[in-house]
Amino acid sequence: MIPALFSRLVREVDLGLLSKCAWTLGVGGVRSVRAFQKRLRQGRPFPAFLFLSVTNRCNLKCRGCWVTTAPPAQVEPSLLDRIITQAKREQCRFFGILGGEPLLHPELLDTLARHSDCYFQVFTNGTVLDREIAGRMRRLGNITPLISIEGLERVSDERRGGAQVYQRSLEGLECCRREKLLIGVATSICKSNFRDLVSEAFVREMIGRGVHYLWYYIYRPVGAQPSVELCLSADEIAALRRFLVEIRGR
Repeated sequence: MIPALFSRLVREVDLGLLSKCAWTLGVGGVRSVRAFQKRLRQGRPFPAFLFLSVTNRCNLKCRGCWVTTAPPAQVEPSLLDRIITQAKREQCRFFGILGGEPLLHPELLDTLARHSDCYFQVFTNGTVLDREIAGRMRRLGNITPLISIEGLERVSDERRGGAQVYQRSLEGLECCRREKLLIGVATSICKSNFRDLVSEAFVREMIGRGVHYLWYYIYRPVGAQPSVELCLSADEIAALRRFLVEIRGR
């Protein structure tokens, strides 16, 4: 499995992006963890990595989303820049960027561009991720888009409160593939998408579309539309775990 993935990365991802990832996320990540462990011994539990929510704006209305329905707001670029700069003083080099939909933050990429010594994982629904944005990510070299897919055609529209969401997300994914980015897909598993997404067919389809890593997690009933009926049963959680352990080896 590892040799096949390595072969795909070399063939499908821009080599400059791979080297940037190896240095900032690989070497930088090791240093971040070591610095974190040292801080723990000193009684200073500043985290090794940070996840930052930069806006509550979004173009979708997903069931089970934790973002409030408060008026649109976003982190000011100067504050975001200051947070990243201060974290770097603690040897933190990896940041997850969340929303809402973070790509709706008009100055996000400009801010991330000022921190070429860091690596950023941008959580996005992919529907606003066009060729221009993907091209900018490639030029920056230190961003991996993590595109959320919450089901196939029908389920995606039901879960996400939009039209043609699945197809639009795939179009965003394709823009990333054309720009030879390191691409991830995230999905929260619930009752309505379990059969479609917890399957080898879905994994292989994502591989065929140029996805390099998958992030499965369990649906949590929070937010304005918690939709508790979508929660997995204990047996379904166990089945998901068995699937993940088994599919990783292949």
